[in-house]
Amino acid sequence: MHAVAVTLGVIGGITTAIAIVGLFYVVVCWFLGITPMLRRLGLGRWFRKVYIAAKGEAYNNLRSDLIDSGVFREKNIYQISSQSIAKIKDSDLTLLDYKSFNDNEVKRILSNKQQRAGLVVYFPGGSGRIADDILTLINNEPHTVLVNFRGRLINDLLVTLLSTSYVKK
Repeated sequence: MHAVAVTLGVIGGITTAIAIVGLFYVVVCWFLGITPMLRRLGLGRWFRKVYIAAKGEAYNNLRSDLIDSGVFREKNIYQISSQSIAKIKDSDLTLLDYKSFNDNEVKRILSNKQQRAGLVVYFPGGSGRIADDILTLINNEPHTVLVNFRGRLINDLLVTLLSTSYVKK
């Protein structure tokens, strides 16, 4: 009887040790997995500039949405207008209001976009369609997303911010 108790005590000690090591392993893996993403999010939120390619009231509304969300800092938001489309080359993250520009200007914006830069194209539904050739251009650009609802803008900008703030080594 005493041998059974000792055996069960040894087995219990071994399984407890395995559980503690397993828990430690899971915590370390979680920490190593989440820390780089949180660091990129924090640095991106604090330092990254967001360019809004829009005109007039559309720019003011989109800018207000970004500031009101509390995710993006007011001093990091800049405007790109028809006269300053070349600024897109300097942008890491751009929100494009599709209706503010004609098709040729949108094509210029897409051609000037950097390969590693993020672009969120805002096109609210209910007012026509985007031409198929422009949809193809948008689809062929990396880190580019088409958004139809204002409620999705912040989410898609945040995901784009995370996915484009990684620097390859």
